[in-house]
Amino acid sequence: MTMTELHEPQADSAPTWVVLAVFTQPHGVSGRIKVKSFTQPHDDFAKTPNLTDAKGKPIKLRLTGHTQGLAIVEVDGITQREQAELLRGTKIGTARAAMPELKNPNLFYTDDLNGMRVITVDGTAFGTVRSVVNYGAGDILDITRATGEHELYAFTHASFPTVDQVLRTITICPPEVIGI
Repeated sequence: MTMTELHEPQADSAPTWVVLAVFTQPHGVSGRIKVKSFTQPHDDFAKTPNLTDAKGKPIKLRLTGHTQGLAIVEVDGITQREQAELLRGTKIGTARAAMPELKNPNLFYTDDLNGMRVITVDGTAFGTVRSVVNYGAGDILDITRATGEHELYAFTHASFPTVDQVLRTITICPPEVIGI
């Protein structure tokens, strides 16, 4: 989940707005639109009160169905396919303060990872989490290294055994790279 520039977190702070889903494409001609959810369970985004876009504009929607792993929703005020098309790519979310606190220390919101320092098991600085992306096969951390280069790593427990939300650090055990 990439945050917009308006809500880009600083390296030492959590975001103030959390992306829960993104509008993908119209569904039919009546203004309904497909949504890719980033929540678990997947329909939780639709149950969240006070949904907004990244600029803070309120969004009211109703879940009407599912197709190909995506939710289908009706958005208040959207009654035509052309209107729904204008929503394509719009991220929807809510204020971070409105999200429930997670009781399990092994659970966290992926947006909270943005800006965290990444260190190796021996405590050496490795980089900073630029963003968390998911192209359908799982979360991937985009890490900015000290050289300014970006590297992508599958966000698995084997590669990232520790996430310390208080210190805002993630420990990495980089996978071995095999040259061809």
